[in-house]
Amino acid sequence: MAIDRERAQVYAAEHAAFAGTTIEEIIPFPEVVAAADRLTSSSTWPMGRIKVVAARSDASTSTTVWRPPDPPTVRITRPQQTLGTLVHEMAHVLAGRDAGHGAQFRRAHLDITSALLGDDAAGWLDEAYRAHRLDIGERCWPRCTLGIAL
Repeated sequence: MAIDRERAQVYAAEHAAFAGTTIEEIIPFPEVVAAADRLTSSSTWPMGRIKVVAARSDASTSTTVWRPPDPPTVRITRPQQTLGTLVHEMAHVLAGRDAGHGAQFRRAHLDITSALLGDDAAGWLDEAYRAHRLDIGERCWPRCTLGIAL
């Protein structure tokens, strides 16, 4: 049950970091897809292309689905059509299917937040993770950037 406990703590940290910011504003779905494309088309993205699709209308939460040999698919629900949800789901892709919401996921989450949303947003998330006493894993992939010196 450690993953479930960490999931709730990760959600609480995300809320502390991003609530009330534009990161949590619902945006048009094409903008969510465009943000994912900016990241996955970067020469520093190590995971190849992924699919970002709208979730079924009856889905209650966004998810990342892995069905090898197909690439991962990120499904975004209408109420969670935000950049915050996108970076969360993209972190699942980068950290790997077995990472859950553990330390490796949190490292990926910080890296993708920095690449897509900037260092300030990543700093807010890092502070929130530390305030919730959540460890950050070691990076085991090349640092993701969008051509910005980090």
